[in-house]
Amino acid sequence: MKLITKITAGMSAAVATAMALGVCAFAESETVAADPAAPQMTTSAMLLQLVPFAAALVLLYFLLLRPQQKREKEAQAMRDSVRIGDEVCTAGGIVGIVLKVEEDTVVLETGAERNRIRIKKWAIHENITQIEEKKQADKERKAARANGIATAAANNDGKKKKKSDD
Repeated sequence: MKLITKITAGMSAAVATAMALGVCAFAESETVAADPAAPQMTTSAMLLQLVPFAAALVLLYFLLLRPQQKREKEAQAMRDSVRIGDEVCTAGGIVGIVLKVEEDTVVLETGAERNRIRIKKWAIHENITQIEEKKQADKERKAARANGIATAAANNDGKKKKKSDD
């Protein structure tokens, strides 16, 4: 304290007061840091800051990563199910009929001159034959459903007429 009074003796009163308050504030911050409850407050504050970050990561996973993995799995299943006679389109836009399926390559026949091209399975973009089969199956299912609804409606009308006749 004597050192502070010697240093502040030549200064103005306002500067001396500000300096004394700064020293006191520094001394108080050291005593607060020694308090065992202080680290718990900073830890909880840090955890509260991490919660939105973790929520953003979970949201990112469900909105971006998971659907992408699902599409990749479906594409791989489509490539594995390619069989001889299927019409496929490559990523480069080449359309052809599958002549031979090997472990990681496929031989396609393209064009009127029957050119043969050997490509990697990963280059197959879509299986046109499977797409057409799915469309046809959907049409048949819808037609059967519409027919079933019409049949069920006709049966219900017939039952109502019999009850009204009795």
